[in-house]
Amino acid sequence: MDDKLEGIKQIFQADEKVKLAYLIGSQATSDTGPLSDYDFAIYLDERDTKKIFEKRVEIQDKIARVLKTNSVDVSVLDEVEEPEFKYSAITQGKLIFEREPYKIIVEPRIMNEYFDFRSSLLKYNLTSQ
Repeated sequence: MDDKLEGIKQIFQADEKVKLAYLIGSQATSDTGPLSDYDFAIYLDERDTKKIFEKRVEIQDKIARVLKTNSVDVSVLDEVEEPEFKYSAITQGKLIFEREPYKIIVEPRIMNEYFDFRSSLLKYNLTSQ
C-alpha cells in the first residue's frame, strides 16, 4: 500500500483544489478484510455543489486507477452534513496530504461543530456519555 499511497499523494499534490486528504475507514485503522474498500475524505474549500461533485468523481477515478480497483469511495468534507463523520475523519483517519494552512483552519472548525452537536445531544438525552 505504501507505493500506492505515494501515487495517491501525487494526485492530491497535483490538484490545487485539494486542500486536505485523509485515508479513513478500515484501511486507515489496518482492520482490513478481503472485502475492504478504500475510503478517503478530502477538503476542497468549495461551495459550488456541481464543482464538488465533478471533483469528487475525477479524484475517485484517478485513485481507482492507481489502486487498480473500483472499490474506492471519496467523501468531500465541504458537503458532509454529519458532524460525527467529519470528526471521525480527522481524528481516526490518517492525514495523507495537507496544503497549508488548511489543517489549522479546518480541523478546529470541525471539532467545534462536533462538540457543539454532541453537547446538544447530551443536553436532550439523545446519546450516552
